[in-house]
Amino acid sequence: MADCEQAWESDAELVEAILAGSSDHFNLLYEAYFSRVYRFALKRLRDPGEAEDVTQEVFLTVFRALSSYRGDSKLLVWIFGITRNTVNRRFRKARPYLESIDAVSASRLAMESAPVDRSVDARRALERCVTVIEEDLTPLQRRIFHLKHLRQQSIRSIAGALGKSEDAIKANLYRMRISIFESTPGLEAILRA
Repeated sequence: MADCEQAWESDAELVEAILAGSSDHFNLLYEAYFSRVYRFALKRLRDPGEAEDVTQEVFLTVFRALSSYRGDSKLLVWIFGITRNTVNRRFRKARPYLESIDAVSASRLAMESAPVDRSVDARRALERCVTVIEEDLTPLQRRIFHLKHLRQQSIRSIAGALGKSEDAIKANLYRMRISIFESTPGLEAILRA
C-alpha cells in the first residue's frame, strides 16, 4: 500500500487528476485505500459480504463526491468519514420481521403496491441495467456479475473459480457498478425508495 500512496505527490494533485478524468489516478486511489476501507467495514460489520458491499459503495460515493473534497484534511480521513457513515447506515437499516409460516397472521399477507409511476420507473431502470450488463460489460465482467449477484458467491470464491486475484475481482465489480450507475440515470433514487 505504501508504494501506491507514493505514486502521487499530494492529495490535491491526485484529486485534481481524477477530476480531470484520469481513471489511472482513481485506480491508484482505489488500490491504495481499498484494503483499509474493507478491513474497517469488516471489523464493524463482521460479515465479509456486507463489508465488500460497503467498500464498493464507499468508492462509488468517493467517485461521485470527489469534487466536494476541499483538502481540509487528508484524503484518507475524508474517505474514512464516508466509510464510517456508510457503515452506520447499514446499522440503521430496518431489520426484516420474520414470522413462522404456521402463524395465523401469516395467512393474511398484506401487499403494498408501489405507485404506478414508481413501478414504471423501476421497470425502465431494470431494463436499462440488463442492457448495460448484456452490451457494455465484458464477458468476464458478466461472469463476475452472475457469480456475485445471482449466485451470491464471495469475492474469494469467484477469484478462485475464475483464476483471478481478489483485487482483480473487486476492481471489476467496482467498474461494473460505475458503468451501471452512469448508464442508468435515476437508479440510485429508485434503489433508495
